[in-house]
Amino acid sequence: MGPVLAAWLDDDDTADAVAHIEEEPARPAQFADLAPPPPPAVAARLAAAGIERLYRHQVAAIRSVRTGHHTVIVAGTASGKSLAYQLPIAETLASDPGATALLLYPTKALSRDQVRGLVAVATDDVVAAVYDGDTPADERRWIRTNANTVLTNPDMTHVGILPNHPAWARVLAGLRFVVVDELHTLRGAFGSHTALVLRRLRRLAAAHGADPTFVFTSATIGNPGELASSLIGADVAVVDQDTAPRSPRTVVLWNPPLEDEITGARGSALMEATGAFSDLVTAEVPTILFARSRKATELAFVRARERLDDRHAERIAPYRAGYRPEERREVEQRLASGSLLGVATTNALELGIDIGGLDAAVLSTFPGTVASFRQQIGRAGRSGADALAVLVAGQDQLDQYYMAHPGELFSRSAESVVVNPENPTIAAGHIQCAAHEAPLVPEDRAWFGDAFEEAVTSLVAEDQLGIREGRVFWKGGRSPAGGIDLRGIGGARYVIVDRDGDLLGTVDEGRAFSQNHEGAVYLHQGETYVVDQLDLAQREVRVHAAAPGSYTQTKVEKDLAITSIAATTRLGSVTVAYGLVDVETHVVEYRRKDLRTGTLLDSIPLDLPPRRFGTQAVWYAFPPDAFAMAGVAMTDVPGTLHAMEHCAIGILPVLAVCDREDIGGLSTPFHTGAGGPVFFIYDGYPGGTGIAPLAYDLAQRHVAATGDAIANCPCATGCPSCVHSPKCGNFNEPLDKAGAHRVLSWWRDRMT
Repeated sequence: MGPVLAAWLDDDDTADAVAHIEEEPARPAQFADLAPPPPPAVAARLAAAGIERLYRHQVAAIRSVRTGHHTVIVAGTASGKSLAYQLPIAETLASDPGATALLLYPTKALSRDQVRGLVAVATDDVVAAVYDGDTPADERRWIRTNANTVLTNPDMTHVGILPNHPAWARVLAGLRFVVVDELHTLRGAFGSHTALVLRRLRRLAAAHGADPTFVFTSATIGNPGELASSLIGADVAVVDQDTAPRSPRTVVLWNPPLEDEITGARGSALMEATGAFSDLVTAEVPTILFARSRKATELAFVRARERLDDRHAERIAPYRAGYRPEERREVEQRLASGSLLGVATTNALELGIDIGGLDAAVLSTFPGTVASFRQQIGRAGRSGADALAVLVAGQDQLDQYYMAHPGELFSRSAESVVVNPENPTIAAGHIQCAAHEAPLVPEDRAWFGDAFEEAVTSLVAEDQLGIREGRVFWKGGRSPAGGIDLRGIGGARYVIVDRDGDLLGTVDEGRAFSQNHEGAVYLHQGETYVVDQLDLAQREVRVHAAAPGSYTQTKVEKDLAITSIAATTRLGSVTVAYGLVDVETHVVEYRRKDLRTGTLLDSIPLDLPPRRFGTQAVWYAFPPDAFAMAGVAMTDVPGTLHAMEHCAIGILPVLAVCDREDIGGLSTPFHTGAGGPVFFIYDGYPGGTGIAPLAYDLAQRHVAATGDAIANCPCATGCPSCVHSPKCGNFNEPLDKAGAHRVLSWWRDRMT
């Protein structure tokens, strides 16, 4: 690994790309004694697993959990957080034959990995089993009858356990612990859904006579106590020290070379990251490469395989969501055994799965939050050896901000995470589920909060719920849980199948329309496919194998209507508002481009239905004369607004807990609801997830950061580091960087 970094610094091409090197020193362990000590049988298993002493943070967390306090444990990767809940569970199960525990992990892979770790330290009293979508029917029956430690995920709890709680009466009645791992992943829509799943779980546990202690864990997060409390609606104690040892780590910030000083274009982050990954694999350094999307993961794997010799090419693999279970298990097993030398992945392997002794991590673009950045670079060095991490910057505003301000990347606190269990769309769905599980009564407001009465009233009016003898019951037949996707951006799930009928993967409706339309290029396991048909009725994407050579981008038309205004303020001459909006998106066209050069090959119209949803938004409404006063011609107003919108969206994650996939935008020279020129930033999930009100509160800082990003970018006419957006539905047309700079300067002068 050292020789690879030295070779990069000795080569003029790669040395120029190294923007910063951060040396993170080793850290010694701090130990403490647990009183009272574990029972002899548990202590013996710990000793057999090589655990002779406990870290101070483990002892603090175990003490808190032992006394029945809901507890959140925050410590770095490989710091032994799991033991802080495994030991109390093992102690309790050894002394109470009827006790049970439910452990929730955000992914299937993590739950299956953790069951191995739990069995390694637990006594024979612990009967552990994984219950997820891949568990066969006969095993599910056995688990309900025999297991006292069930490892699952929020999705299966939502759709498999809670609707069928009579069959789980033994587990729920004895429930002493509920573990929620990787707390920082519970953000946005997924976090808001999970909050309501956990509240439904608490309600049913109480109905069965149990009051479990909740234990949350996270590698890094800014507001662990607040988030954990929001998830379950109860106070949570915080243990946020990290006293585990840490290997020394070298972090390289790698900025792809500037290829055009006029346009600001830089080399491809993915290709640069793939090159670094290939160099490390060639040098026999076990390495993980993180890419931001499924498509990028597949492209990285293809490019790395092309660069490597046959012997090394056989020892790398891709890994992402959407693969069949057996494909994921095979990669996980090869990583754990060491037969794989490298893996290209999405954030599916960001979490604490045991994937062996990786020594290097390469990140293709900043992963969106400081928390995820630290989690991903923490995947290297788990074997105790010196670690290397390489962050290859993308061209967008956030990546370039940290390339220019590396100190902030390593010194700032991890972001706070917000969830919105009051989201009316999300709350209504889960209250329907709760009514199916057990009739609702007024006292259930204690579980569901302020959204409870309004949702029940609306659902009764819509004839979804009925009232009988003072209780509210579900009027449908089957549980509505199956129709609620905890993770999707909206709409039903589609299956992707080839011409032989083999299942390649799944995709939600939002991505299907924008990424899996007829003619779209789809990558799977490094192979290229072209979509033959997007069957809306059957919810199928039918594809055929094709030779690589092109990629596709879609054009999306948007419309937005303001439905209510929650708050307004003035920043200089501009009105800033926050409220509810209705958004309509319509995929109308796609462009096919050459894979290597980016040259436009053709444009093809699409005939897809529009998608509509209500959400939260913040917007900036300008007086009609603002642009003329700033020296912007009437014909340049659309491009000026569009440029400000793009840069504001790109820079928002510096201030708020979100990434570009969480939010959308719209700008227009005249909007009826706003009364003039305006640009909007809206939550990309129906009902909103709390980003827009946060952006409203940060408006003045947001405007200042947006102006700085545009003013400090060296390009002449606009580029991805300032006003271009990789997800723009109008192919980044029109954009006027100069106009945006003039208007933002004019605006800021009037705020002082």
